[in-house]
Amino acid sequence: MNDSLTRALDLTHALEAAVSQQDWPRASAIVEERSPLLMSLQPEQTPEALEKIRAIQRIDAGITEQTRVGMDRLAERHGDALRRIKSVSLYHTTGML
Repeated sequence: MNDSLTRALDLTHALEAAVSQQDWPRASAIVEERSPLLMSLQPEQTPEALEKIRAIQRIDAGITEQTRVGMDRLAERHGDALRRIKSVSLYHTTGML
């Protein structure tokens, strides 16, 4: 079990790097590999294992924040693009009058 948890922690660090590089396909593949390892954890854990689990949780919280900021930025860009499209459309409509 300790090997699985160590592997999950290693994958979590790799996930953190992928997210910071905005390498979403790689991040997705890492999550797919890591999830079964985390799901197989038993409730009773050694203090060393609990430390690794807490480290994973801390890193995951940072990853969640990074993705939230990225999503907000993407939504803002999308809104800007839609506004520009609407402006161009109005410009062309006005020019046809």
